[in-house]
Amino acid sequence: MCKAFYYKTVKFLPETGVLSLTYGTDDRYEWTETVTFPGGPFALSAKKKQALNQIFALLHIAAGISYYKAFLPEKIIIETGGLTESEALFFNRFYLNGLGEFAVRNHLNLQGKIHFPTASTAARISVNLNLPYNAFIPIGGGKDSCVTTELIKQTDLPAMTVAVGEPRPIRECMKQSGLPSLVLKRQIDPLLLSLNKSENVYNGHVPITGILAFILWAAAILYDKRYVIMSCERSANIGNLHQGDLDINHQYSKSFDFERDFYQLTQTITPDFRYFSLLRPLSEVHIAKLFAERCADYFPIFTSCNKAFKLDETQRLNRWCSVCDKCRFVFLILAPFIKRDTLIRIMGRNPLNEAEQITGYQELLGLSGHKPFECVGEIDESRWALIYLSQHPDWQQDLVVRQLAPALPAVRADSLFKPSSNHLIPQEISDVLVEFNR
Repeated sequence: MCKAFYYKTVKFLPETGVLSLTYGTDDRYEWTETVTFPGGPFALSAKKKQALNQIFALLHIAAGISYYKAFLPEKIIIETGGLTESEALFFNRFYLNGLGEFAVRNHLNLQGKIHFPTASTAARISVNLNLPYNAFIPIGGGKDSCVTTELIKQTDLPAMTVAVGEPRPIRECMKQSGLPSLVLKRQIDPLLLSLNKSENVYNGHVPITGILAFILWAAAILYDKRYVIMSCERSANIGNLHQGDLDINHQYSKSFDFERDFYQLTQTITPDFRYFSLLRPLSEVHIAKLFAERCADYFPIFTSCNKAFKLDETQRLNRWCSVCDKCRFVFLILAPFIKRDTLIRIMGRNPLNEAEQITGYQELLGLSGHKPFECVGEIDESRWALIYLSQHPDWQQDLVVRQLAPALPAVRADSLFKPSSNHLIPQEISDVLVEFNR
């Protein structure tokens, strides 16, 4: 059994745009992950090289979580240079919280077991790149990034859509946006995928949005973008359950805690770069309302179902499965705002009228179990939506609505549709906040 995990090498080739990140254990395993930034060869100024070298070093640590989790070695060894004290604390939190669901599902407790080493010689150099006034909008293929895209298009901010990989929903949503687009590629080492299938290693959920944040930070500097504008809502701040005093949150790297920590990390190296979520002030149901009002052109092409984004392309669904927690939740919160026939046509079926879906909806509504380990909203949002449907003639006779709505306490709508002031939206584009209240 391996006792140490090594962060071995980081290598970026401007000629090809390929970043290689190598990891290993103290016995027989070594992995190399690659990230490809298209458009090479890149002519890099001395300042940009200085910034990117530091960012790539931190990206190396962030992406390593996928490999570290396979064996959870006791010791962490960074062979590419050390971390500052604040960086080590950041990654202690990132690994502990980002592997929270993973730990629960594998019957583990990682509290007090993850310790990133610091180095007295470690230091970061702040590099002001005078980044131009423009933005990347990461596209995920679901409703949230569609809303962000359409809101930003109402401003004077030049923007480009970006994605890491391009499954069908992402590709089609990027095209529908009408904005220029860029697709990056992340290649996980095939050996890790093979080990995962063997079931001889630990496997499970990793904080993918957090890993992508580091990739997008590097991309912003490489392609001269001042902003990376995410589409994470305030509902992502709420966890699923507790393990002792640790809040286990499937959406940790979409939470405001992560966003704020990551933003502060970026400022030590690239102070004119900004990473933030435009939808942070909003609940999921508020975003659903905006999506229904502003994004009808995306109805036939968007999907939030994880089965449409599987790593194995041969296993991907084209659109929605309509039987998973994510599909159930999205259908529920869109139903108050989209006509019945239209929504059923989008999703392919009506989960609110199927007996086999009742147990899943009970968990979303807080009537049993805990909030599902999925990117779903708060319990009160699901309750508000179902109560609303119970009073709507188009939906009130559906099986799930009839059976579960009577058991729910009343929920105040104003608390769900009032934007929060807890966000990192820059002052210079804060005019978009007005659009939330229209």
